[in-house]
Amino acid sequence: MNKPEDLSNIYNLRNNFTVIGLTGQIGSGCSEIAEQLSKGFNDKDFESPREIGTDKTTLKIVHNSYRKYRIVYNYARDNFKSFERINYKDVLVLFLLQNSFEDFINFLESNEVRKELLALKLSNSFESEIEELKNLKINFESLSDKYSSIDVMNLKMDKNCKKLYEFYFKSDFLSFCKKFHEVLKKHSLLKRNKILQIISTNLRKSGKPFEFSDISADNIFTIVKVINYIIKSFRQTTGEGRTQFVIDDLRNPMEIMYLKQRFAAFYTIASSRDYEERDSILHDKYGSEEFEQSEEFFKEEYKSSKAHEFYKANISDCIQQADIHISFLTSSQAKDMNDKISKENNVSCKTKTTTPPYFSWQVQLLKYISLISHPGLITPTPEERCMQMAFTAKHNSGCVSRHVGAAITDENFSIKAVGWNDAPLGHVPCVLRNAEDLLNQKNDIDSFTKFERENTKFFLALNENFRNQINDNKQKLKGRNVCFCFKDIKNSLTDGKNQVHTRSLHAEENAFLQIVKYGGTGIENGKLFTTASPCELCAKKAYQLGIKEIYYIDPYPGISDDQILLSGSKSIKPRLFNGAIGKAYHWLYDPIMSYKDELTLLLGNKINDYATQQNVDNEELKKEIVELRKENKRLKKKIIVRKKYV
Repeated sequence: MNKPEDLSNIYNLRNNFTVIGLTGQIGSGCSEIAEQLSKGFNDKDFESPREIGTDKTTLKIVHNSYRKYRIVYNYARDNFKSFERINYKDVLVLFLLQNSFEDFINFLESNEVRKELLALKLSNSFESEIEELKNLKINFESLSDKYSSIDVMNLKMDKNCKKLYEFYFKSDFLSFCKKFHEVLKKHSLLKRNKILQIISTNLRKSGKPFEFSDISADNIFTIVKVINYIIKSFRQTTGEGRTQFVIDDLRNPMEIMYLKQRFAAFYTIASSRDYEERDSILHDKYGSEEFEQSEEFFKEEYKSSKAHEFYKANISDCIQQADIHISFLTSSQAKDMNDKISKENNVSCKTKTTTPPYFSWQVQLLKYISLISHPGLITPTPEERCMQMAFTAKHNSGCVSRHVGAAITDENFSIKAVGWNDAPLGHVPCVLRNAEDLLNQKNDIDSFTKFERENTKFFLALNENFRNQINDNKQKLKGRNVCFCFKDIKNSLTDGKNQVHTRSLHAEENAFLQIVKYGGTGIENGKLFTTASPCELCAKKAYQLGIKEIYYIDPYPGISDDQILLSGSKSIKPRLFNGAIGKAYHWLYDPIMSYKDELTLLLGNKINDYATQQNVDNEELKKEIVELRKENKRLKKKIIVRKKYV
């Protein structure tokens, strides 16, 4: 028996520092997840493994997923500690405190704000709110004085670090924020949210909360840098102990990129909710009067920004960047879905489904918090394995707009094909072409189609949008290849948007065609995994091929579900993906050491095979024989000496 080892220090690198950023559409459950993380593990918040996944008659565990949950639950009970919570909206208040109270009131009454509110058909008067805000003026000015004494940009000085920590976490700042937000949303939640959106957009483009005109890429990280300073101040002031933060919630993909590069232990969790349920929740939250007006705001937050509006909210791109995806289901919703699967399996053997069970959002969260702390604690799900293939495939895309990957499996999750959005084989991908070659009619001219080379209207549109812009911005381009989107230019010459003009095959379409092109088994009753979600055209192809389930990450803004997938006699089950993908897939599932070695060290019970044990025993016997021989010689010498003197 060996001496048991304490492995705490080995896992401290993972346990001592973690930052989680939450993202998702409004009403998708980010706040609930943040609240749970701030509480840590609590028996009443999480379903016991005995309550789910056990057949009530036989008492047998019905799926390996439930065995995994038992492992996760037992681990989390001892290791899931509470996270410090940073609300994005509270960080915005810090920037308001850098200005006077009167500056904020003038901002609310400004023409720019009035125009933004009128665009949503909202009242542009803040008369009631301003009257109530005046009650907070003294508190505002007091906090403004305290915050102005902190040199946030120079946290290397311990004095500034401690001041920021005490101001944010220990003063009445957070309680002030709560009152401040309550006043702004008292008469209209939508107006409050719009004001916060305007402030955050201004900060990302100009570095100032009330400045509308100046735009500079240098300011894009203005807000997230302060979040970084808050985290730093906490770590340096409280020591090198366990530090865990959750940021609720992130809406700009550039800010997520910043945090990923800043912290090795940063994870983005995206929460998604069924559209109908989300609409119902938002309807209750915003009220029937504001709900219709709020829909335009939700669309704007989700994906309204163009390429040049990098400073705006773009939740769709944030979801695409997420490391971990949670499908926001309540315990009762998960149970209902699992009961439906069970009934389908009991109808007949022919209709038996391989659909894995559904889990509540709390169970999903518990799994990933445990894996962050202890990578390799359990193995990936089949869904994660397949979506990881689709995610990896998307990086092959030659599209200059968006990268999408897809994987097709049979009903047992065996992968049959992968695909990505790209030009047909034999055509040059858009990302490899240079607009200057076509404009100057030289160099790699063969990479362009006959239409692009010979159509006068198209050439003039390309020339108008690129020639002078390239020449005037050579220094900013810094050697970048200047490619262009054919669809954008073609659609600019005709009315409306037309997806037909895209050069790329869709990822799902490409995956389907791989099977036809290279041969293979049929995929009827199989599954489709896509890093987006299928458009109407791809949905029809999936339906025709007999696909039974589609796992997707980001809902496509179309009518695929109602018009195609859920209709007809052989409907397809669309299912929001939950799991870890990308770098997080490896980061969470690559164990630090083999689990057998880990348990052996913890328990001190190294077990040798029979042959090894025999060798060990033989070695011990050899040593014993050597010792006995030495003792025998010593005794013989002693006898000889005694005889000599006798």
